[in-house]
Amino acid sequence: MAVIRPLAFGIIWLMNIMYRALPNYGIVIIILVFIVRLLMHPLTKKSQVSMSKMGKLTPKMEEIKKKYANDKVEMNRQMMALYKEQGASPFLGMLPMLLQMPIWVALYTAIDASISLRGARFLPVWITDLSAPDSIVTFPSISLVLFSISAINLLPILMGVAFYVQQKLTPQQASAAANPQLAQQTKMMAIMTTVLFPVMLYSAPSGLNLYIMASTFAGAIEQYVIKKHIEQKDKAEAVGLVAVTSKTGGKVKKKKPKPFFKRYI
Repeated sequence: MAVIRPLAFGIIWLMNIMYRALPNYGIVIIILVFIVRLLMHPLTKKSQVSMSKMGKLTPKMEEIKKKYANDKVEMNRQMMALYKEQGASPFLGMLPMLLQMPIWVALYTAIDASISLRGARFLPVWITDLSAPDSIVTFPSISLVLFSISAINLLPILMGVAFYVQQKLTPQQASAAANPQLAQQTKMMAIMTTVLFPVMLYSAPSGLNLYIMASTFAGAIEQYVIKKHIEQKDKAEAVGLVAVTSKTGGKVKKKKPKPFFKRYI
């Protein structure tokens, strides 16, 4: 990808600037996580709000499917109209992660290219070289189905836990909730994601795994906060404390005018 090389140099430049103030590249990587998460927060919030709305559209989607069962074109048109009316999108859910992937590749390139990170220590006894795996126990190589293992690396394991927590906090899509087969496929995809990334990155530099692990945990916390905010807003709207807007499919209640004699008391 043409964007990876300039992005990698940009990451190296930013990390070197932060390193002058905080001479620990591990801390610099964690700060980088928060900078990226902060910049992506509006999109992350929009994505989760959209997915939450999608989860509430199941009854209306089922009505459309039954009504236009013999007309797939009109069914899709009505579905898209419903998404637009409710301010939801089936494509926003994976967008934050897809945007993060070029950053992962660029960071891997930056760690591989930067001489400064070779042998760079984060903690005294763990993650002592950010350009190498964070092996806590080594042993003779064991051949597995897809790869060989000669050490226990803790960061990929923590990464898998972070992905699992994040998946648990992700709102379920309405289409998956309405279709048991699709729900099962979605569940299997979540399990594969939780396992696949740690396996693929098991022997990757600890600096990259530190970033992904910290970013995923930060994302899980962010999702939890956004989820609670959405739930509180929904409860408030249900009891009439927050006016329902046209975007949520309702009408804003107009305030009743005060009686004439009360205006001038």
